[in-house]
Amino acid sequence: MFKPSLRRDVVLILLVKVAILMTIKSIWFDAPSIPENGSARVAEYLLDSRGSIPEGGPR
Repeated sequence: MFKPSLRRDVVLILLVKVAILMTIKSIWFDAPSIPENGSARVAEYLLDSRGSIPEGGPR
């Protein structure tokens, strides 16, 4: 189906792309960014019984 050189080129390009993506991931996304008191704020928002949309909600 493919010539051996074309297959080799495609595999080489894919490996280079994966290496670049892994490098970017390790540089910018090295640790999760969890806000302080994140769980408590989410629980308060979900369990709020007022039923109103807070300021800055969907537009």
